[in-house]
Amino acid sequence: MLPLPFVQRASWIWSAEGTHAAPEAGEGSPSHYQVRYFRRTFELADLAGLALTVHLSADSRYVFYCNGVCLGRGPAKGDVNHHFYDTFDLTPHLRAGRNVLAAIVLDMSRVAHRPALLGAPCSVMTYAGGFVLEGVVVDRAGTSLVDLRTDAHWRVAVDRGHRFQNEHTTFEGYLGYFEHRVSRLVPAGWHTVEFDDSGWPAACVLYKAERLEHRRDPASPYGLVPRMIPMMEEGAPAAFPDAYVRGGGAVSSEWAAMLAGGAPLTLAAGERVDLVLDLGVLTTAFPVITAAGGAGSVVQLTYAEALRLPWNTPGAKLLGRPQPLANLASHFADESSGWTFDRRGRVTGWCDIWEPSGRKEIFEPLHWRAFRYVGLQLTVGSEPLTIHAVQQRFTAYPYRVAATFASSDPGLDKIWQVGLHTMRLCSHETFVDCPHYEQMQYAGDTMITSKLAMMTTGDCRLSRQALHHFDWSRLSDGLTQARYPSRLVQIIPAWSIHWITNIRDYFLCSGDAQTVRELLPGVRAVLDWYRRHTDADGLPAKLPYWNITDWCAWWPRGVVPGADDGPTCLHAAQYINALDEAAWMIGRLGRPAEAAALSTEAAALRRTAHARFWSEAEGLYFDRPGGPEVSQYGNAWAIVAGLAGERERAIIMKRFPSDAKLAPGSFFWWHTGFGALARCGRYDEMPSHLGPWHESIGYGLSTFVEENSYWRSLCHAWSAHPVLEFQQRILGVVPTEPGFARITLAPHLCGLTSARGSVCTPRGLIEVAWQVEQETFTLEAKVPVGTPVSIILPDRSRHESAGGDIRLSVTLP
Repeated sequence: MLPLPFVQRASWIWSAEGTHAAPEAGEGSPSHYQVRYFRRTFELADLAGLALTVHLSADSRYVFYCNGVCLGRGPAKGDVNHHFYDTFDLTPHLRAGRNVLAAIVLDMSRVAHRPALLGAPCSVMTYAGGFVLEGVVVDRAGTSLVDLRTDAHWRVAVDRGHRFQNEHTTFEGYLGYFEHRVSRLVPAGWHTVEFDDSGWPAACVLYKAERLEHRRDPASPYGLVPRMIPMMEEGAPAAFPDAYVRGGGAVSSEWAAMLAGGAPLTLAAGERVDLVLDLGVLTTAFPVITAAGGAGSVVQLTYAEALRLPWNTPGAKLLGRPQPLANLASHFADESSGWTFDRRGRVTGWCDIWEPSGRKEIFEPLHWRAFRYVGLQLTVGSEPLTIHAVQQRFTAYPYRVAATFASSDPGLDKIWQVGLHTMRLCSHETFVDCPHYEQMQYAGDTMITSKLAMMTTGDCRLSRQALHHFDWSRLSDGLTQARYPSRLVQIIPAWSIHWITNIRDYFLCSGDAQTVRELLPGVRAVLDWYRRHTDADGLPAKLPYWNITDWCAWWPRGVVPGADDGPTCLHAAQYINALDEAAWMIGRLGRPAEAAALSTEAAALRRTAHARFWSEAEGLYFDRPGGPEVSQYGNAWAIVAGLAGERERAIIMKRFPSDAKLAPGSFFWWHTGFGALARCGRYDEMPSHLGPWHESIGYGLSTFVEENSYWRSLCHAWSAHPVLEFQQRILGVVPTEPGFARITLAPHLCGLTSARGSVCTPRGLIEVAWQVEQETFTLEAKVPVGTPVSIILPDRSRHESAGGDIRLSVTLP
């Protein structure tokens, strides 16, 4: 058995200046990041019975090759004390004779992050440039033949060809600089066996690599931990299905043929090109250009989710409507124009810049981009440029969607498809709130995307990593950070509450009690923070930090009225709900006394909150004691957290959710709002409230947007939650014990005549189909055998099953 990696063996390496000094003038990379190439050659006389597994990491990012083949990029995003390493089996890639391991490493540690001007990616937490690898070629007997650990046997070269920039910034961004690559300065074939690296100096050895659990008195800043998730999916190059000249004109037949995979296209010296490539849907992908010749040419690729047009453009269809953005936007908000798919629109946004070397080569940026449109601006240099292909390669977390949904309403089916596409584009090395602007993992967004992914794919690995990320983020006062990994600390107390919900959902979907047990100290710390920030009645009050709960255009920066002065219904209800969720988890982990104490605390606060916020005159819960403000989101939480009894729920539903006096929410609040409808027995109304989602699809969007003004993100994780509604309430599948060990099956009609689909569970797929014919409701389901099922049919009849095949029919009233 091979020894555990990174236990007093391999060292981190870098170039001559190490981590304690800056490169001498002219000895570093000519840009914001420092970029280095690393190589290690070795000879193998005979491959019979040989094996090689390597473990590696880098600060800040690497792309790794074996014998010229790109095997992966990383490391997965963590933090300095939880720095991930990756493992590769190189045995299939070895060859008799000379072999080479090679990596390009970007050091982002010398550049701060600044949203308005980009800088380094906010989600890449870093300390100093470095690369580390551990691996030994062994024979069948396990005898070590070649030790490849990073040390002075590795060679290093300083990169001169990669520069990084933020030209054409039009919005605040957290995703980091874009590239400017000067290919004539990149050593041709540097990652191949044939390349001569004899002129490269030996690497500078920094400090021993250490595993997190073995750190004692470390010289290394990193606590290395094994990767929790698989490598990202990276697809084969595929064509752009459409292109046009900027402004909307048709491209030439030669361009059309080349883009479709036909004959190469040669452009004359000095020729200029200004095209727009249209993929037709939003994607996350690597753009790929294959070209030859054209020394001195400049290629610019500008990425956009949609096009920009002034609101007063004749005959144009724009997304949304003109409106003030003061409570929503933070930087670069443009109220004079809007998003459109009208080809007269402009491609605006960040760009990559490439200067070809004159050799036949492929340009692909080191990091993926999010786009529907790519503006291709090209100026040919003093030599003709031949373009062989302009393509893109899809990349995302390698989810395999196994769940299905179809109904008698094609509109719902389309929401299902767009919701899943939104989920996929918001799932990479972490969950991301939006792939185009931030690429940051927020606890509120993750609560939705994580559950959606688990129930549609059965893959819980990215969800587990996210839960640990937020646990690692906790400050000394107890709260998690709102987004993590993150260079900039942001605290939103409500997002710590959403983290607790995410843990509960993970427990229900995975059954992984050990991970939940590891996270309980953090759950207790969050609840204790809330207890320390209460008023005399025990309700959360005057909470510090940013108290956004949703993008409500009536609320300054999403903060409910009264949050800065005292208690609010919204924060009180969220805290009470978190106490109940913690009690449920702790009870399932064998601590009944602690669970009972939390339940008692929640029950007492529920009565108090009802007394403080209920308005008999309004028939609603005020946002703050005495009002006068009322909101959709505050009343939804009062219902879901149990502040409202049966009497109050009936009164609320006379005005909820559509009364004009209720402060409106964005897509996000409906995740709770739909639950409130179900609690009040009004869930069959749910499809009538899906107008914003239908509107997005009607505009031609392939993903769901952040909020209803359409001012920025056109792909946002938290807006995909109707997918969960279709699974949990139209199909009716809800886990009630960890790991789907027990389920409730309670389908809702929602005005449909039929629905069918499936839900992924650790015990196997649950399949449900129901239909209504001549006032008879028929349910057919397949549930893993041995799974207790409590069935509630639309006529309110109750049935029990032990799983297997289920078929029931009832007459509807």
